[in-house]
Amino acid sequence: MRVERTAVVAVRQDGDGWAVETLAGTERVDERGEGSRLVPLDAEMAVEFEERGSSFVVQSTVADLEQGLDQNLDWRRLEQDLGRDHGPERGYGPER
Repeated sequence: MRVERTAVVAVRQDGDGWAVETLAGTERVDERGEGSRLVPLDAEMAVEFEERGSSFVVQSTVADLEQGLDQNLDWRRLEQDLGRDHGPERGYGPER
């Protein structure tokens, strides 16, 4: 996955989160400032950008994380819906 540093142009409240306009586009973020394609810069990422420049490639750790997850859950469907406002009423859980 390619990681790119960008700058925030504008922020406006959007329901229980915010719409953040950056030089790379607009993303909806939650109360932690995280969206499906946008996360706040932390100290570790700041060091990476300092060492590598404004854009670099990182290896996904999803496969490692999935090893410890419950295989009865429909993780593909859950993953596709990340960032949407869904709860248990949407039917996440063991496939039927």
